[in-house]
Amino acid sequence: MAHRCYRCTPLDDLATAVVEATKLDSLEATAAEGGDEVFFVSGYSAREIAQKRARETNGHVYVNNLSRNIRRPDLSYPVAYAVAKSPVFTVRGQDEYHKSVYRAYWPPLA
Repeated sequence: MAHRCYRCTPLDDLATAVVEATKLDSLEATAAEGGDEVFFVSGYSAREIAQKRARETNGHVYVNNLSRNIRRPDLSYPVAYAVAKSPVFTVRGQDEYHKSVYRAYWPPLA
């Protein structure tokens, strides 16, 4: 199997130490690169809701193609889309393609 990240970057040692307190590959480990607020949406009509929110806030829609573990605590199904002004990423643990903890970026909605 080939490396399939849309875009990924390793975390430095300081960031890794901060992230260790957070559950990796989760909603808590998901943020926007610019530190701006992220609006998460899932369920029925999620795409339309995300697109509407993006228009209202001059943001961009990003697609969760990373993990079904990224869930809002009040819902039992995974987050499908995120809306933010800067790229959205989730911090994930090392695996066969990444030697350390890394940021896996969500691709923008085409």
